[in-house]
Amino acid sequence: MLLVYLGIAWFLGLWLGSILALDWLVWLSVAGVGVVVLALSAAKGAVFLPRNQSIRWGAACLVVLALGAIRYGTAVPTIDQNHIAFYNGTRNVTITGLVVDEPNVRDRFVNLRVEVDSIQVSGGAQLPMQGVVQVQTYRFPIINYGSRLRVTGILEIPPEGETFSYRTYLARQGIHSLMALPNVTVIAENAGNPLYQAIFAFKSRAQATIAQLIPEPQAALLTGILLGNDNGLPPDLDEAFRITGMTHIIAISG
Repeated sequence: MLLVYLGIAWFLGLWLGSILALDWLVWLSVAGVGVVVLALSAAKGAVFLPRNQSIRWGAACLVVLALGAIRYGTAVPTIDQNHIAFYNGTRNVTITGLVVDEPNVRDRFVNLRVEVDSIQVSGGAQLPMQGVVQVQTYRFPIINYGSRLRVTGILEIPPEGETFSYRTYLARQGIHSLMALPNVTVIAENAGNPLYQAIFAFKSRAQATIAQLIPEPQAALLTGILLGNDNGLPPDLDEAFRITGMTHIIAISG
């Protein structure tokens, strides 16, 4: 039962952290109070507090609540002049950065997650920058993980639809900016983590081998089940999985 209370306290802390603009030191102080109460109530021969289980549980929940609020505060970036999202809505922006995740290949375009290290606006001075941009570019030429890019285009806020918020979806992954079909130049390759590069290279070879040995759509289905890549599924088969609620089958975690 204590785990249930602690879980509730954690999510309550996340919620409070999202609506209360309090410094993390305030929440750390709250956690400190909870630790003190917990220690006093657990000590033998405690003078100030009785050794009561409800008090100990309440103090533990208070600590977890404060930690949840701190976690929310550290997960949400500060959007200032040093963060790329500060320039959302700006035209003629040139960014340089590194592709930090496996490219997400769709039917007509590719999503690249680019960790930005510099920005140049309208031909001005090049400034150091931080943050991640979702770059939607054409499928060819092929751009791999670990490529350093120079990207010029319009920096946008991710859109929000009536039934699906792409903005919220990306924000949960720490992405607050989007560049759709910009001018992309590869200025270096193989600049990423060698371990990740080896993993993605193995995954690509495995996908190519499956495509050679098994016909479609079975190859795309097996690729989704084994490698977690469902981009090759025919639209009708993908829709059938969604309608029947069986999309977990084509995910590694499923």
